[in-house]
Amino acid sequence: MHELSGFKPAWHIERIAQLRRKEDVVPTHLQLIISDLCNQDCNFCAYRMEGGFSTELFAQDGKKNPSRFIPTLKVEEIIRDAAVLGVRAIEFTGGGEPTVHKDWVHIINYAISLGFHVGLVTNGTRLSGNEKLIAGLTWLRISLDAGTEQTYAATRQSKLWWKAIENIRMAAKISGPVLGIGYVITKENYHELVEACILARELGVPYVRLSAMFSHKGAEYYKGLEKMIYELIAVAKELENDRFKVVNFFGDRVEDLRSAKPDYDFCGYQQFVTYIGGDQKIYSCCTNAYTLHGEIGDLNNSTFAEWIRDHRRYDFDAKGCHHCQFNDKNKLIGYLIDPAPPHVHFV
Repeated sequence: MHELSGFKPAWHIERIAQLRRKEDVVPTHLQLIISDLCNQDCNFCAYRMEGGFSTELFAQDGKKNPSRFIPTLKVEEIIRDAAVLGVRAIEFTGGGEPTVHKDWVHIINYAISLGFHVGLVTNGTRLSGNEKLIAGLTWLRISLDAGTEQTYAATRQSKLWWKAIENIRMAAKISGPVLGIGYVITKENYHELVEACILARELGVPYVRLSAMFSHKGAEYYKGLEKMIYELIAVAKELENDRFKVVNFFGDRVEDLRSAKPDYDFCGYQQFVTYIGGDQKIYSCCTNAYTLHGEIGDLNNSTFAEWIRDHRRYDFDAKGCHHCQFNDKNKLIGYLIDPAPPHVHFV
């Protein structure tokens, strides 16, 4: 799917030219975490599970599911600053569940009203009655991560399977946003990925996005399972037609886990995407979110516009990252900003 292509940086030629001059650029895309509180408890959550990449600074007062939100007025300030600066897209994601924020409907509508392309990652259980908002989104991805009610309840500690299914069915009938299902493959749910793809196709969902669990267990977590998982993915791919696709990121993510530390120092990805956590701190990316290494800014006492003006992101050293799920994008950006790559005319 072109919507999920890793080659998008090549479309932003002006920003690439700035990076060649070793200038920081205004990001094209904000990942905005308005809520760190979640109404579910997934056993593969990078923010809450033991060994998750983003647990270091996430908990508050000993609680792994903190009731922490960006205040509505602060969110509006960030969105206004982003509009003035020239940011083009905002993705509302977690952290926690965005729709738990008391003003989530107002906030998303506000971003849409300012002309942003808006994406929403959600468990989908609180979407009921918001058809108009959904129609205004650029894309919507609902995290399901199961093919049956029983596995959904076991992995998410939630009895809201049928509410999620009902809202997926509702969203699939709305023209406008590109709708997808998110499926993080784990030991507990890998056997149901085909069932989940069949269900998604029956519900009218255009695609299912398969991915891997990111934790300090690394690729070792999947030892003994990879062959079976790849075989099931091959079966799922046979379900594809003109209206339904299975987007397989699982293999790429497992290879990212195997490759460990980046072998390059420049992180081009964070020049295009800025991650703002529910603690109002800015992190280099979602993988480094809520970690001391990843913390690169703090909006508790400053504005987003001030941070963009004053902060030097270009000097962040990617070799200090334990893993990177954006290796391919970073290598592409690194090549594009190389002032004199060899043999460029031999296309």
